[in-house]
Amino acid sequence: MNVQIMCREHQFPPGTKFRAVVELIRQRLAEEPMIKAIKAKTGQDHIVFVLNGRIIREPAYDQTELQEGDDIRWVHPYFGG
Repeated sequence: MNVQIMCREHQFPPGTKFRAVVELIRQRLAEEPMIKAIKAKTGQDHIVFVLNGRIIREPAYDQTELQEGDDIRWVHPYFGG
């Protein structure tokens, strides 16, 4: 099934949970200097994940199943601040 992540199409098998996307994004961003600095300071990356215009928090990662055409975005912590 096709899912948009930051306006780029990605393929995932049906039944994929949102956590798979979260892990993929965190893996790709792990080497960014800002993420490294925040992780060193706080122990977490504090990335905000948005699914179809709604913020998805940690407890819902394993409960939320991806659907065809979902729009997933992420925002750096302290974005615009």
